[in-house]
Parts: sequence; structure tokens; C-alpha cells
Amino acid sequence: MKRTLFGLVPLLALALSLSACGGAGGDVPAAADTTAPAAVAEEPAQPQDPVATDGTELPFYLQPMQDRITINVGASFGTPEGAVPQGTTPENQTFNELVSEHMNIDINYLWSVPSAQGEERFQLAIATGEIPDFVTLGRRDFAEFSEFGMLRDLRDAYERYIHPGIREMFEYGDNVHLELSSADGMLLALPMAADPLQQTQLLWYRHDWMETLGLSVPRSMDDVTAMAVAFVENDMSGQGNTTGIGMQSSLVSGWMPDARGIFQGHGAYPGAWLLRNGELIPGTVQPEVQEALNTLRNMYALGALNPEFATMNMDQIASDIAADRVGIVFGEWWLPNWPFNSNLDTNPDADWRATTIVTPQGTPGITIHNSMNISTFRGVTANAPAGAEEAFVKMINLYWEIMYNPDALEIYGDRILPESGFVYNWVPARLDSAAFQQYRNYIMVNEAIRNNDPANLISADQLDLWLAHQIINEGYESDRMSYTQAWGLYVSRIARYGGWGLTMDVRDAGLFIQNEFYGDPTPTELRVSSILNDMWEEFAARYIMGDLPYEAWYGFTEDWWNLGGTDWAQEVNEQFSAMP
Repeated sequence: MKRTLFGLVPLLALALSLSACGGAGGDVPAAADTTAPAAVAEEPAQPQDPVATDGTELPFYLQPMQDRITINVGASFGTPEGAVPQGTTPENQTFNELVSEHMNIDINYLWSVPSAQGEERFQLAIATGEIPDFVTLGRRDFAEFSEFGMLRDLRDAYERYIHPGIREMFEYGDNVHLELSSADGMLLALPMAADPLQQTQLLWYRHDWMETLGLSVPRSMDDVTAMAVAFVENDMSGQGNTTGIGMQSSLVSGWMPDARGIFQGHGAYPGAWLLRNGELIPGTVQPEVQEALNTLRNMYALGALNPEFATMNMDQIASDIAADRVGIVFGEWWLPNWPFNSNLDTNPDADWRATTIVTPQGTPGITIHNSMNISTFRGVTANAPAGAEEAFVKMINLYWEIMYNPDALEIYGDRILPESGFVYNWVPARLDSAAFQQYRNYIMVNEAIRNNDPANLISADQLDLWLAHQIINEGYESDRMSYTQAWGLYVSRIARYGGWGLTMDVRDAGLFIQNEFYGDPTPTELRVSSILNDMWEEFAARYIMGDLPYEAWYGFTEDWWNLGGTDWAQEVNEQFSAMP
């Protein structure tokens, strides 16, 4: 089922009037831009008498709901990062018990599907009236839900109850992320905001395979192709089905693993808006894109890509990586923590390393970051039960405490551990400190390593990184964290030449440009973007596989402009020129 939300607005309004049920839209991959402005109040009007039902004094942000409330949710879920007990599901994961006990909030799952089916199931829920109480929305959905009055105002709940750490996170960015989640003076969502630096593309490769074949670290796009072909021709997996470069069908999806690093190595940025001569131009139809497509076409012809890439999704690529069948992946800093660590469970000798993306000329490539990075907007729908806004904020507060309070294990017990069935990214309402978390953790944990003293570490995740360092570098054995879990955390987050270490190098060297447009979706974008994106993906796949001649590029770009691209670009520039 393709995206049809814009055409379903009348049906949505009817569904909201008929149904008070709902569920979380889940972590469905979504656009990572932003939306509309308004300000946020300065100080919370905090509740009085912060005492829990058992008489224990609690800070205002951790007080339970006065009356028990049931929130109906749905979930689209991916593979857990940690090793959880067999049979763990969103419905039985331990956070549900914790939020019931500590916050008086019961979670009822209306539906639960794998992430690959999440968008389709969410659209079906809308069409049938199973509107979620809590929703996770991409930029386009957020704009439409906002426009048609389908989201509750969270401002009062935010001002009264929000965790001080969350307030600090948004203030770190001058509350701009909250302004972009507001409209007409109402705070309509809490955004999953991230440091745009986290979008940096890196080139990950199997160093052990490279050494076996006597190859060198790739410094040009030809080197990448040659390495991938060598991995396939020598069947480095030993299974007869080695993949040189792991890549899914959605080439610039904004999620692992795709071809963004190859495009960006050519100075090509499909889906972005680029500032040229004072005007924003659409990256999708620039000539550099054809150059990148030609490289991918050559890779495909030489066998460097999986012949079935055009039908493969993220989960299938992750499964191949875990099965020790993939040699090269383009993606972000976090890949060692999943799925590369699962590769080590299969083959403990697998040695994944990273370098910056490369160009055809053999120079470092230029990656791209959004000017303002919001991956999803998380809110409460209009027909949620009374008090749902408070429940939403308090569920997020509990999640924040579990994740970032260094005493969380002592307070909440081992039910907050993956091995007990806690899966952080399955929590129906959550925010992470991604706006500054990785930078802060990298600096503080490495300082603790240099001083051989973790006393100044301030959060549970920093203590986990210290433990990972001890396991990897000091030979420490822990019942709480396996070697592969420790390796994933260490290499992704604190190793000098790991994921975040190289990401910092890219920042320091200025090897990035910005996607310049982060305004509201324009009327033409809402009308044609899905059509143009589908057209792009179909064209790109057929072009790479050689089903279309080289000249087909010119027909594609002409169609893109004629089918709405011209009006879309005009509207983007009109809005851009009015931005402060």
C-alpha cells in the first residue's frame, strides 16, 4: 500500500469522530526534516506535594498519574540492539510493567507488526478508525495531522511535568526543535531531535577480508568497486553468495544500508535542497546524480552489488550481514552497535572498520547534514482519553530516567536490562538525548579512559560505555554485557577511529554541506512528492540494472520538473526567502 494520507483526510476526520482508540505509529522510517514555528514557555508550573502513592518522595516529573489510565497503542518494531530473551515482543517487554507500576499507565496493544510493514499497518489503522492515542509521525504526516486538528496541544503537560534533562536538551538548541513542532501557539509534538552531525556517511568494510586478499583501504570509488568485486569473486563468506556492497532498494532512504555514501562521494544529493547562486535547487535532478548512477551501474554490471538489491529491504541486508555474507556497507556511525555486532556473534573474527567516504578522484567525499535534524514527531491524537497528554509526558520521563540516570539499575532493578526483556526502541513514547548525547559521551568517556577514573561520568549510558571499554581493552568479564555487545558500543561511540570518532573528524575537517531547506511542506510537495519519489526509485533501480539506456536520465529529469518539480521548487524558494 502506497502512502495515501493526503487523500484520506476526510476519512481521517470521520475516524477521529467515531473512534477513541489508538496506538503508537511506531518507529516507521520517516523523513528527517522539520515543520512550523511558535515559542515555548520559560518555566514549568510544577505540581505541588511530590509524593508517590507509597509515601516515597519523588520529583514532580516522576509522580504517577493520579488516576490509572489505559493507553491504546500499536507498534512497528525492528530488531532489538541488545540480546533479549527468546519470545520478547513489544507486548511483553518489561518497560510495560515498569510504566504500569511507576506511572499508573497501562499499555494496550491494538496491533504489532515488523517495521517493514509499519507504514502499511499505520495507514490501515487510519482507514479503519484505529487511530493511535500516541503517534510517531514523519514530517509530511505531522504537517497534515497538524493542519486538520488531529493532535492535542502538549504545551501545558510539557510546562508542568517535563523532565529537567529533556528541557535542558531542547534549550541546548535554543528550543528551535520545539518551535518547529508547534503551530498557532500550540505544541503539537515532542520531536525526536538529533545532532545533524549524526547523519554523516562513512564507508564501512571488512578489514579481515581486505588483509586476506592483500588489498588496501579504499581511497577512490574505483578502489571501492575493486574491493567489492574481489570479495565476491573470492567468495569471502565461503557460502557461495557473498555480497560486495550491501544496499537496499531504497537508495537514499535515510536509513541503513543504502547508497547515500556513493552519491555523496560524487557530490550528488538526491532529496536535498542545495543553495546555488542564492537559490535553492533540487538535488535529485542535478547532473552529479547521473554520474553516481553510472558508478552504481558499473558496480552492478561487475557483480559488486547483490543482483537482488532492487527487492531487498533493511532487515534482509541486516540478516545477510549477521550471516557473514557482506563486505562493504555505507552508513552512519552507529552500525557497529547493530547489525555489525550480530556478525561477530556468527564469526568472532569479523573485523569491521570505517573510513570517510571517497570520490572518483581519490579525495575525501563531502557528506550532507540537514540544517535542522528531526527524525520523527511524537504526539497525542485528538481522540485520546482525558489525561493522555500528561501520560505521554510522564511515560517519556520514565524512559529518560531509565536510560540516563546513573542509578537507574539500583532504582528500577534488572528489568531495565536487555537480557531481562527491556527493548528501548520499542517504548511507545520516548525521547533520546541525541541532540547532544554522542558528542558529550565521546568527550567525557574518553577523558575518563585517559584518567583511568569514571567518577565524573554522569549517566547510565556513559557507565555502559566505560564498561564496554573495560571489556574490550582491559579484558574485564561481565555478566551484564557480552563481548559483542561491548564491541558494538565501543566501536560505534568511543573508539578513536570508530563511528563517532571519524564523524568528529568529518566535522573538524569541514567535509560536509547542508541540506538548506527545513520549512513547512509546500502545497505542491504534499501533492506530488510521493509520486516523484516513487518515480525516482523506479527509474534509479532500472537504470542501475541496465534496463534503461544512459539517455533515459534526460527523460527522467524532464518528467520530474513537468510533474510538479517546477512548482515545488518555486514554493520552496518563496518560503526560503522569507526565512529569518
